Amino acid sequence: MVAELRLETGNDVGVWRVIGELDTHTAPHLAARLGEIDTGTDVVLDLSQMPFVSSAGLSVMLNAQRSFADGGGSLRVAHPTTAVARLIQISGVGPTLGLS
Repeated sequence: MVAELRLETGNDVGVWRVIGELDTHTAPHLAARLGEIDTGTDVVLDLSQMPFVSSAGLSVMLNAQRSFADGGGSLRVAHPTTAVARLIQISGVGPTLGLS
């Protein structure tokens, strides 16, 4: 399944819903879409419809988080599925991506 990225709200914090698996094939698409967003803004990636993430997808989210932080904005994830939350936690990057 190809990942989609949809803007859900356009308020002070942009909430983007990632739909589908985020893997080696779909991660470049997410990276390109995130690269189009002003890094001075605050972004939330809603992962509630993302059943799987590979290390390539995790890397895209971490690189984007660094870019947004460097640009004065922020990027965090919300509502990960159980499998995705587990990978984020065992990878040790939960706090970096806004998960406690």
